[in-house]
Amino acid sequence: MPPSDPLPAPRRRRIIVLGAVALIALYAAGALVMVPWIGRDLGGRVIGEVQADGVTRAVFKGQDGTLYCDQPLADPAAVLARAEGVRGVHAITLDASCGDPSVPATTTTVAPSTTEAPTTTAAPSTTEAPTTTAAPTTTTVTWPLLAVWLDGGVIALTGAVANEDQRAQLVAAAGEAVTPANVSDQLLVDGTSTISDDLVIALGELATAMPAGLVAGTAAFDGTTIAVQGTYASDDLRAQFEAAAAEVPGVVVTLQPRPTATAEQAAALEAELNALVAAEPILFDKGSTTISDASQSTLVKVAGLAERYAGVAIQVQGHTDSEGDAGRNLTLSEDRAAAVLDALVALGVPAADLTAAGFGETELIVGPDGKEDPVASRRVVFAVVVRQP
Repeated sequence: MPPSDPLPAPRRRRIIVLGAVALIALYAAGALVMVPWIGRDLGGRVIGEVQADGVTRAVFKGQDGTLYCDQPLADPAAVLARAEGVRGVHAITLDASCGDPSVPATTTTVAPSTTEAPTTTAAPSTTEAPTTTAAPTTTTVTWPLLAVWLDGGVIALTGAVANEDQRAQLVAAAGEAVTPANVSDQLLVDGTSTISDDLVIALGELATAMPAGLVAGTAAFDGTTIAVQGTYASDDLRAQFEAAAAEVPGVVVTLQPRPTATAEQAAALEAELNALVAAEPILFDKGSTTISDASQSTLVKVAGLAERYAGVAIQVQGHTDSEGDAGRNLTLSEDRAAAVLDALVALGVPAADLTAAGFGETELIVGPDGKEDPVASRRVVFAVVVRQP
């Protein structure tokens, strides 16, 4: 039911202004969230399209990319055309190493060592010694034959498998860890692939273990070794993952603690979290504190983001609409915020990073017509600051 007294005009104007500012912030944050993922998604799909032609890496910034090769391509123009035909690509250029006619390739050209892998990890690297000079050894990163990438509660699968059964097995393992909705399947099925069933089983086991133990990471097979690199939120979770990885023969694990956030990073994390829950609200069963099954994939993403940095204080904030008793709404908002906090802790976010608060119907969302938007008012959002020593 609507409140018995309308909101005072000054308060209504304040809420409208705050709402407009929030929408602008969420739009900007959404761009920050999506651009890296667009680049990783396109990189995976493009390399799947042209890897068999000799392209070893596809590096994207947004929708624009560059292809790199170990040696000149037999038909650079044809490969470029196929890459440009991948849905979502805006523009692609060939590095000189691929034999771009406008930039002659040489046998000593080495591709840059950066890659569009998740920001906290790097793909396995190989050392390439110069063949014609005594210059220092140069390290170049090559795209792995098969890899599992974890970032922000989402698992991306890239590379080639030998058949659909292998593909389904990897996708299922990743889905078990982060929910099926949070799996980005970029795998290429290639009947000539030498990827064995045992290797797929090993990567599947690592995919299942990664979200529980790591903040972000990569498990990648380069043709010889499975190498895992990543960050962790606590020593207990690191030990948990290392114990799981030890069950997989021949895996090399390199882990480091998550970085400590600066004030700017904390502010960016807050914007990223709130952009996510604006696009995918955390829903509850009507009148209860039970989080809807439809929001489980969102919770996994929230947890993946919330555990990214050390040294932050994240407040889970619950809000309701104005229907019903104000006191009951306040209690409901507090209990819902606490339920989200408990769910995030269960997903690996350190409890010390989190607090919960409820605001009931005190911060309603009001539309341009001055009337409350009850759906928007029922929400869970986040405040993130650097934790004071």
